[in-house]
Amino acid sequence: MADESNGGGGGFGWFILGGLIGLIAGAYIASGPGRGQVDNLRSKTIELSGSEPVQKAKEAAQKARQIMTDPEHPVGKAIQDGVAAAKRKREELEAAATRKMQAINGEEAK
Repeated sequence: MADESNGGGGGFGWFILGGLIGLIAGAYIASGPGRGQVDNLRSKTIELSGSEPVQKAKEAAQKARQIMTDPEHPVGKAIQDGVAAAKRKREELEAAATRKMQAINGEEAK
């Protein structure tokens, strides 16, 4: 009987030991070769952010934003027409749902 009661606490001790080993290994990896990779990646990102393809992509994105918000451009007009149509359809569906609920409530009152 004494062996069974002592066996439960040993598992928790191994759990703590495993956590400490994992913490030490993680700290070693984070300060070792992984740190150099992070620094290299950061410098490459900064270097590439000023490149010509990135600048062209930023300009294209800005132009697309202008086209979408311009009501005179066909794309902007189509977007506004779509939003208006969706709004009308929503109002129709809400009105139909309200009528249906009133009809259901009217039947229950009888």
